[in-house]
Amino acid sequence: MAQQRDFGAVLDEAKAGEQWAVAILFNDLQPRLLRYLRSRNRDLADDIAADVWEAIARGIRDFEGDDSDFRGWAFTIARRRLIDHHRRAERRKTDPTDDERFNELAAIETTDIDAIERLSAQEAVAIITATLSEDQAEVVLLRVVAGLDTSLVADVMGRSETWVRVTQHRAMKRLADRFVPEPSSTL
Repeated sequence: MAQQRDFGAVLDEAKAGEQWAVAILFNDLQPRLLRYLRSRNRDLADDIAADVWEAIARGIRDFEGDDSDFRGWAFTIARRRLIDHHRRAERRKTDPTDDERFNELAAIETTDIDAIERLSAQEAVAIITATLSEDQAEVVLLRVVAGLDTSLVADVMGRSETWVRVTQHRAMKRLADRFVPEPSSTL
């Protein structure tokens, strides 16, 4: 959340329907949400993100909490939507339509620097998901990309805080083992 704005004030204005306040919440959360969703299901990330924002719009008047709670709430919705999608897909056994054409189109408001930063972040997410187990990747993405604290990740995933800490520790060790070269001993 932008440092110059008080989250509580922005949230109150968003609850009152002020478009500028909703835009602040959206601009702060959407990039993280998309990175998380793309790491879990690239083909449906945008659709699921839209579902998440629809759920937020329906429930924001009843929401109480700070910016960390808001992120936790949004990522809990996102994770549940992903689980629901996987269940439906398993029942229907259909494949989504290839959207390669849409991935090639750039957003009008994206600057070159923003595009490079997003690409770098997306590349990091791809490395995380390719290197780690599904649970480890999800913990790292929720902690790092979403910026959630351990207790919120535990709530989102339906696990204990200890499990989250241990899983994150193992994930970080695995990443370090892959990317940090062993020191060479010269005797």
